[in-house]
Amino acid sequence: MLKRLSILIMTLLLVVPAMAQPQESCECVFGPKAGQWQFNFNVGAGQFFNDFTGLYYMLPEEDGTAMGIGINAETIGTNYGLGNAYISSDLSTTLANTGSLNYTLKNFSVGAKYFITDHININLSGAYIMNIQPDKPFIEGESFSLNRDDFGLNTDPSYTPAKVDVSDIYASKAILGAVTNRLFVQLGSEYYFNTKNQRIFPYLGIFGQFKMARIESYYPYTGMNYDNEVHDAALVGDPAFEEVDLWLVNRGGQALGFGGGINFGVEYALMEGLFIGAEVAPVCYQYTLLHLQIAGQDAYYAMNHNLRAFAYPQLTIGVRF
Repeated sequence: MLKRLSILIMTLLLVVPAMAQPQESCECVFGPKAGQWQFNFNVGAGQFFNDFTGLYYMLPEEDGTAMGIGINAETIGTNYGLGNAYISSDLSTTLANTGSLNYTLKNFSVGAKYFITDHININLSGAYIMNIQPDKPFIEGESFSLNRDDFGLNTDPSYTPAKVDVSDIYASKAILGAVTNRLFVQLGSEYYFNTKNQRIFPYLGIFGQFKMARIESYYPYTGMNYDNEVHDAALVGDPAFEEVDLWLVNRGGQALGFGGGINFGVEYALMEGLFIGAEVAPVCYQYTLLHLQIAGQDAYYAMNHNLRAFAYPQLTIGVRF
């Protein structure tokens, strides 16, 4: 009897410590579980189309200049991808800028991941910017300089100068009405790997991406004028200038981007459900389509293909529950 009791005690001494051992594997504490949601706040390299001066570079000029983007210098010489009066600038730098190592504008975005297994998720992230600029009409100044003679047309009401003398009532500049939109959305899936360190989780995935930038413009009264070619100086009261506003029409421009690639990242758990991470796309492809339009005229289209390694590095902070 004593022998059996000693055997039982020895067995308990061996089994109880074994049962008391903490369960191994970070999967039980810090790792993702099927059915969990994860929300990220991301800071990284710009993924929008270039903003420059509020996307106004995408509006065709209304002075007869050829449609396109870039510098409209009156030269046929090369401007190193910036364009001239005959050649549009390089879309990969002026518009998309996905290949420039000097591009430092940061973007902020939010994302969500849903884990369909303990290792695989589907994810969605994006960002959006909208700006509405109401138009403002030109208000003509008033000149009291009776001795002033502008091209001999001091009394011609068809002439509306934007600059008067310092003693006169100043004119007020017009503001072009415009609505701008910038958007990017990314959809993908990732696989999380376990490591010996219970707080570190590398992951590898694929993603598809859509980008959009659009600007629509509306002209107010601008006060601009140009020489009337049929003006007869011999006729008293015959207007020597004609309003440019008679010919100004609405203009717009938009860019669409379609791309995809492979992304790789690492997350470090600060505590259960809270982590920081870093991510980069080892391979990324983007197709860009530019569309410029003057109302009533043929559209201007241009396209660009871009393939890049190690694109869009970003830092993330997120929660999982």
